[in-house]
Amino acid sequence: MPGPEKPLNEKLWTMVIFQAKTKYRTYPSPGASAWVHQRYIELGGKFEKSTDHTARKKAMKKLWERKLEEKREQARKQNSKKEGKN
Repeated sequence: MPGPEKPLNEKLWTMVIFQAKTKYRTYPSPGASAWVHQRYIELGGKFEKSTDHTARKKAMKKLWERKLEEKREQARKQNSKKEGKN
C-alpha cells in the first residue's frame, strides 16, 4: 500500500496488484508500485488519507520548530556572554 494513503476499494486494489505481479518480473518495485497506483486511479479507485500520518506529521513539525527555537536561544545566550567578556 503506498505511503499514507489507503485504497477505499480493496477488491480493485488487490486485482491491480495481481495484474502488476503478472506484468512485472519484480513486485514490489518502484516502477511496479507506481504503475499499480496509476492503474488503480484509472479504473476509478480512490484513496483515503490517513489521519494518523497527518497527526504524526504535525507533531514532527512542532518538535522541529521547538528544537530550532532552543538552538536559536542557545546561540543568543552564547553571543551575549561573548559581548559581556569584551
